[in-house]
Amino acid sequence: MMNLVYTEDHGIPGINYYWVRNEMYNLTHDELRSVGVVDGRSQVSEEIIEPLKRADASLREYGYSLTTKDGYRSADLYRLVYEKRVAKYGKEETDKILNVVTMPHASGKVVDVALLNVTDGKEVMMRKKEDGTDAFFVDFYRSKSDKQSVEYQRLQDLLFKVMTDQGFVLGSKKEYWHFELR
Repeated sequence: MMNLVYTEDHGIPGINYYWVRNEMYNLTHDELRSVGVVDGRSQVSEEIIEPLKRADASLREYGYSLTTKDGYRSADLYRLVYEKRVAKYGKEETDKILNVVTMPHASGKVVDVALLNVTDGKEVMMRKKEDGTDAFFVDFYRSKSDKQSVEYQRLQDLLFKVMTDQGFVLGSKKEYWHFELR
């Protein structure tokens, strides 16, 4: 049986993405409670805490820290979110980023992460929202030469290196923020 813990209890700040962004997906907190989400904190399997802490320590050498944007998702949460996202964005767009076949977050060993600036604690943008869903995926900015795109790629590459050095692999959808401990 998996032992779930809150990342913040181990020095890694985090959120439960769908609790915090519930209105964006037309989710109520009651619906989320019905599938096991009780608050806005990020839960993960205890097994990945130490690798996350080591990744955070490495990132601090570069002036960043790690935050989790999502962790464990039950199969019921996957199904609920899938239904809501399809209703809002359509099946094709939803299938690009949500894997309801293997449900990797249900393992507890998967996190969606972001970088924080250690100076001010603010999230560091690693893509331009105007670039849409395509910017979610690794190497979107690789062939672009403008200063902002080069910086986004640098940050994504740094995150990838630090996370893979700690035993994580990029998820099958290849989102730059989604890592699975193997």
